[in-house]
Amino acid sequence: MAKKGQLTTAEWLEYGEYQRLLTCLHNDKEYLWETYARLGFCTGCRISDILTMKWKDVLAAECTVIEKKTGKARKVNFNESVHARLAELYALQGSPDRDNLVFESNHAKAHAVYHKPHHFSQQHVNLKFREFKARYNLNIGNFSSHTFRKTFGRYVYDSLGRTEESIVLLNRIFKHSTIRVTMTYIGITDDEVRNVFDSIKF
Repeated sequence: MAKKGQLTTAEWLEYGEYQRLLTCLHNDKEYLWETYARLGFCTGCRISDILTMKWKDVLAAECTVIEKKTGKARKVNFNESVHARLAELYALQGSPDRDNLVFESNHAKAHAVYHKPHHFSQQHVNLKFREFKARYNLNIGNFSSHTFRKTFGRYVYDSLGRTEESIVLLNRIFKHSTIRVTMTYIGITDDEVRNVFDSIKF
């Protein structure tokens, strides 16, 4: 969950709470939304990029994302575990045409012969996750599609020992303009920053 001093709106989920969300979505057969929650986390991509992904992109060992916000290319690799889970979710959703958008509306699918499929809007995705927050009583304040990107960032920071190197790595992944932007983005407090520098030994 976001900490005091965080300036951005969407918050990150504690990893255990993120795992609980995945379990709840799977048990309720909310496979499409489980797919979003997993892709948002394992790619660290923004919603504008996730909503343009096709099944053939997410079922490959890797895909190249041209970020809408920055115009920069970023290669995303899916390890064996992630690849297997995405393939399972693909099958659970009826193994649609691999050229289909992963997140397209039922209306678009029903009229795909006559109309170009349209992906969900950011507003629709955020509304769904607010519903899930209430349904599963998630321990988070501001929950949105962006939560998963931030949860990924926080997971990397924590799993790499909250080191200065982990912040530099995330800065490169997220392509933020400064290290300070990255630290604010994943909700690092001043105390945590102090601990990072206090941990340096010569």
